[in-house]
Amino acid sequence: MPDAAPHSRITLKQVAAEAGVHVSTAWRALKNDTYVDPVKRARIRDISQRLGYVPDPMLTALSHYRRKQHTPAYRSTFAWVHTFATRHGWQDEENIHAYHAGAAQFAASMGYKLEEFWLTEPGISAKRAREVLLARNIRGLIFAPQPAARTEIKLAMDAFAAVSIGYSLTTPRLHITANHQHSSTLTCLRELCRLGHRRIGMVSASDTLSRVEHSFETPFYFLKDAQPKSRPIPLFTIEGRDEPAFVSPYRERFLAWVKRHQPTAIVSTISEVKAWLEGAGYAIPGDISLVTLSRIFDPHWTGIDQQEKEVGARAMELLISLFQTGERGVPATPLRLLVEGRWIDGGTVKKIGPPVAELLARLT
Repeated sequence: MPDAAPHSRITLKQVAAEAGVHVSTAWRALKNDTYVDPVKRARIRDISQRLGYVPDPMLTALSHYRRKQHTPAYRSTFAWVHTFATRHGWQDEENIHAYHAGAAQFAASMGYKLEEFWLTEPGISAKRAREVLLARNIRGLIFAPQPAARTEIKLAMDAFAAVSIGYSLTTPRLHITANHQHSSTLTCLRELCRLGHRRIGMVSASDTLSRVEHSFETPFYFLKDAQPKSRPIPLFTIEGRDEPAFVSPYRERFLAWVKRHQPTAIVSTISEVKAWLEGAGYAIPGDISLVTLSRIFDPHWTGIDQQEKEVGARAMELLISLFQTGERGVPATPLRLLVEGRWIDGGTVKKIGPPVAELLARLT
């Protein structure tokens, strides 16, 4: 064992000397970096524990500070994995484009690159896709939100650190980052109650509700349960995806729902409802207040900024952490990292009375 004064801090250099490796190798091993041979990595970690090595927190903080002051050196490449019908199909989705931008920016700030990987490219099998990723030395994967809810992928994950954005990928069950959709709906309902609204409706598509694991509508059902049983407003659901082909046939049914239940405010994930209401003679927000659960699709509405770029950045941050600590494969206990949305006033909501205290009490 290297000589050390009593009670002096064991240094990384002493650990490296005891293990017979370079200091940089010891540092990588203690970060569980997979570039160090697993046997050697385990031996170095055992030596560090036997010697009682503990990283100096001040030096660690200084190291982080110094890295922030300089352009980081290239470290590795990760893949942005999707299963859209075309290679660049995901780029047509504004929210997914924002997720990617946040992830790519954070990756670059840490010395990583993010490359698109079309998993369902014609002629490529799951086995071949794995071989291509490994041949490119890609060991970290971010799965973009998939084009349909409940997507299952058969890619063998044992060699990869992986994170999924959103809940649309159900197999394999990975760590997830997403907007806190349950909290987003709660925020909308609370804000409307503060503005005096009692009769609040909700409109969404079944695919949208499914792809967020029903986080959107759960608070609405709680609100509905808190209201008088004689005048409940049911959730208006469009079967399928929130795309024109699925949405358009529901216009008359939606307007009949509005006429029958007379909501003073509507929380929606369907952009078309504003045009439907105005076309039928309703003033927004004069007659009905409208709130969106995703302002990236309805930027002129009042509602929730889901902070898509922040979600993408946090997905990349989690992936880098998994990659550096050597976690590979499908996790035994998947993590859920949720980013709070922000309430933004867009002019489609108005105050109609004093706060509805009894509903706010139930929603708090």
